[in-house]
Amino acid sequence: MSSTLDKIKEDVRALPLEDLQQVRELVDSLLSEPAKPKMTEEEFAHYLAVKGIISLPEESAEGDDDDDWEPIEVTGKPLSEMIIEDRR
Repeated sequence: MSSTLDKIKEDVRALPLEDLQQVRELVDSLLSEPAKPKMTEEEFAHYLAVKGIISLPEESAEGDDDDDWEPIEVTGKPLSEMIIEDRR
């Protein structure tokens, strides 16, 4: 334990009951507050991209490219059936 924490403990033990209640309320309120993230998910993704850890998709000038998406037609058994057969 650090010497600062030991000093705080000594000081708290020396407080009158009324002040101890205030300390308890303060500690309880600090422990009940949810931890706030230091940055948003978007900021974190940008940070990782700048570090070269991940790459982000380039943004389209027109907006969303999902409108042009079409599924690819394939032949043969469905993949789920192939997986089930492999597991047997």
